[in-house]
Amino acid sequence: MARPDLGRDDIFVYRPAKQTLKAWVPFWDAQEIFFVLNHTEVDEGRREWKVFWVAGVATLRIIGHVLAKVDGSSSAVHKAEIDRLWAEWKGERVEHTIFWDFIEEERNSILKTYEFGAQLIEDDDGADIVFSDGDSAFGKFRDALYWWRAQLEELEGKLP
Repeated sequence: MARPDLGRDDIFVYRPAKQTLKAWVPFWDAQEIFFVLNHTEVDEGRREWKVFWVAGVATLRIIGHVLAKVDGSSSAVHKAEIDRLWAEWKGERVEHTIFWDFIEEERNSILKTYEFGAQLIEDDDGADIVFSDGDSAFGKFRDALYWWRAQLEELEGKLP
């Protein structure tokens, strides 16, 4: 069943009808962290965004671990479909760049070396959290949530 077209601003209101996968639990936690990030003031004197960023990026990656390790062990059908999905992500890296170039890369950078791709930038207009290419860090986080939701919904549609 196709989801209603609510636009790109539905991340806080749309709930998929079918949510049997355990990976939905960290997904909703990541969505909550995203909400907090969006309501956190940022500037040089207010650095708490970094704590939420670490938690959020780690949680975005946890979704994949729960999917592979927990949901993948639920049944042979689950394992086969999840393995197929991972093979697709690996084989079509450009199409799934949000996973490889943001979720995986930022998580590895933070958790393995405590280096942040996302940085606080301040100018006369205020402060923002951006990557070196100028992309909004919170925008990438939002895109990662949409990507995960689409992956989980697709998978739910293939499972009994």
